Amino acid sequence: MYQSSRNALFYAFIVSIGGFIFGLDIMLISGTFQYTSIEFGLTAIEKGNIAAAPNYGALIALLVAGYFCDKLGRKRTLMIIAGLYVISAIGSAFATSYFGLFSARLVGGLAFTSLSLASMYIGEIAPPRMRGKLVGLNQLNIVLGILAATILNYYLVEIANAGQSWSQMIGLDEANVWRWMLGLETIPAVIWFVLLFFIPESPRWLMLNHSKEKAHSVIKKLVPANEVETQFNQIVHSLENTEHSLSYGEQLKALFSKSMRMALLIGVFMAIIQSLSGMNAVLAFMPMIFQQVGGGESAFLQSIWVSLIGTVFTVMALLLIDKLGRRKILLGGLVTCAISMGLVTYGFYDATYMISAEAINSLSTSVDTSALTPLIGMEYTSDINFKTAVIDAIGRDSFALIENDLLLQSTDIQGMLVLVGIIAFVCSYNFSLGPILWILFSEIFPTKVRAVAITSSALVATIFGGIVVPTLFPWQLENLGATYTFLAYGAFCLLGFAVMAKITPETKGKTIEEIEELIGGDKAA
Repeated sequence: MYQSSRNALFYAFIVSIGGFIFGLDIMLISGTFQYTSIEFGLTAIEKGNIAAAPNYGALIALLVAGYFCDKLGRKRTLMIIAGLYVISAIGSAFATSYFGLFSARLVGGLAFTSLSLASMYIGEIAPPRMRGKLVGLNQLNIVLGILAATILNYYLVEIANAGQSWSQMIGLDEANVWRWMLGLETIPAVIWFVLLFFIPESPRWLMLNHSKEKAHSVIKKLVPANEVETQFNQIVHSLENTEHSLSYGEQLKALFSKSMRMALLIGVFMAIIQSLSGMNAVLAFMPMIFQQVGGGESAFLQSIWVSLIGTVFTVMALLLIDKLGRRKILLGGLVTCAISMGLVTYGFYDATYMISAEAINSLSTSVDTSALTPLIGMEYTSDINFKTAVIDAIGRDSFALIENDLLLQSTDIQGMLVLVGIIAFVCSYNFSLGPILWILFSEIFPTKVRAVAITSSALVATIFGGIVVPTLFPWQLENLGATYTFLAYGAFCLLGFAVMAKITPETKGKTIEEIEELIGGDKAA
């Protein structure tokens, strides 16, 4: 490997650590709901709001992220983001109310723009032959963060339940274990902030800001010596061929011009389809999903295995993305995701729920279960009807205390089928939709409008995948039931296949400037 390739890999890895913290954040919160629901008396919508809170923050941040990227540069903006992650983690760990937790996670959402900015930065520094792999590091770090979070959640719960004297001395008990889950995010956030000092500024941003000598110096670190002048001149030609010193408003106007229409269409539809596939909901509420299938205490352990297998498929994607191409992987992944959701849907459709006398006896130490006696032996074919009957009998607060154990003992479901469906979905997503989104974002937009274009597309992804889906998911489970919830996600995957098959070109092996010419963005201004 050339020294220049090692440099590009090093810089890309550092920037993609933001993805690790993102994955850590969205998965750590999933382990807290059974504790915060009781401590703060959360409703289904409030659970969804806490899961989606960072995305509300991201919604705000993405409106101005492009401006800061252009004014301050990619590097400085990323450092600000790292600082926001630290503030959010500390605030979440010490939250004393629903509003406090929501607000702290909202601040963290301002940092969720790290995903789009990492794609932007890596896309601008990566050699064409490595761009798919390097931008894919963003997704790899996301799934590594998810895996780390599932492991942390599992062992923190184990330690807290063991009630050892040393853990109680530091406040790691059943009452505060969720605070530890959220507070541990501080460590990688601080490390990331420090490492960002070691990356250079994007050469394309330097060129846009009339620093050709500095840009040339950075390019020398990123490509082999015999390719430096070619890459440099290609960027210069691309930017000097049009009026490229565009204001933020002018970039927005250019983005919606006729010649940019196809690039914008691909970016927006890719963001929508990835979001509505349901992955963010599956991640944010994975233990809750396994409760639905009677996972009990093993829900956290099952989440670890799902995350571990998903990580393996992300690594496979990085190895193959520049060989197979973006289009084949994307379309194949969408079909596989749809089939996987079909398995999960059938598993819940075929499930039945029945309370036994043994279950009532075992739960009587937690709440007064005498009101459940008339329900003994009654079979329910819908999780909604079952939960409604229990809540009507003992009340919502009492149900929240025994929900996990009650589902474990009362659910008759093809649990292995659901587990296989979720694993297949996570694997296919991590092999296709996950990395492809960020890779396409990094490739399809011209340099002169990249800051606005990438953050605008990420804004769409945040609205749908980060806010709409996680916020509504608990409500969907409670009001529509698991069967129709997962059926809808499968349908969106099929819709995505139909749309993306028509509009997505193959971009592997091409420079940003060549892709700009392929799609027609070279006339954007």
